[in-house]
Amino acid sequence: APPPEEISDLTEQLGSSGKTIHELEKVRKQLEAEKLELQSALEEAEASLEHEEGKILRAQLEFNQIKAEIERKLAEKDEEMEQAKRNHLRVVDSLQTSLDAETRSRNEALRVKKKMEGDLNEMEIQLSHANRLAAEAQKQVKGLQSLLKVRGGSRCGKSPYLETD
Repeated sequence: APPPEEISDLTEQLGSSGKTIHELEKVRKQLEAEKLELQSALEEAEASLEHEEGKILRAQLEFNQIKAEIERKLAEKDEEMEQAKRNHLRVVDSLQTSLDAETRSRNEALRVKKKMEGDLNEMEIQLSHANRLAAEAQKQVKGLQSLLKVRGGSRCGKSPYLETD
């Protein structure tokens, strides 16, 4: 049998080991509780992260929809602007065509007016010439009548072709 001192030492060691085991068990339970707390916090953080990611995805989707709507409206406005530009160009072309036609018409009228003025001037010259010839002829007729009166005074007959005043 072992000596009593040794038994006492062993008993003391056993007691000390029991305390250590008890303390280790206590630490293990505490660590287990902390682990559960951390796991719960992690799950909560993951759930919160998923929720935030969902919000981000929804915001991204909404942003993309708004962006698409704005781009569609801008494209519509661009088309409206192009249509207005085409319409204005058509109006300008039409006005230019009308202006060109008016200009041609005016130029033609001026040409006709100048020609008519030239013709009128020519006619006035011809009329003046004809009046001069008629006046000269009238003078000759009067001269001949005078001559006939003087020469024909002794005659009884008058010429039916000559007028007398």
